[in-house]
Amino acid sequence: ALVKSKQPVDVSIPYNAAAKLAYEASDKSMSFADFEPKYLADAVALVKSKQPVDVSVPYNAAAKLAYEASDKSMSFADFEPKYLADAVAEVKAKQQK
Repeated sequence: ALVKSKQPVDVSIPYNAAAKLAYEASDKSMSFADFEPKYLADAVALVKSKQPVDVSVPYNAAAKLAYEASDKSMSFADFEPKYLADAVAEVKAKQQK
């Protein structure tokens, strides 16, 4: 049976509850005063390590890869427009079939 209390119930959580729980689960080889800043620094480092990683691909990555696989008989500046023209011609040829 539920008992209705006339007194307000405090359900607040201390700001450092996570650190306190981690400390209670630790070997307590250091004081909480020393443990808390280390815990917070480790937590921040963990969050930072999970930040998004840039996986963007440069717009001319295909041309760069093709150039690297070529005999490099011309500069990339000369190779890239030729590569792009050849690629467009190949796509157009396949579309006409």
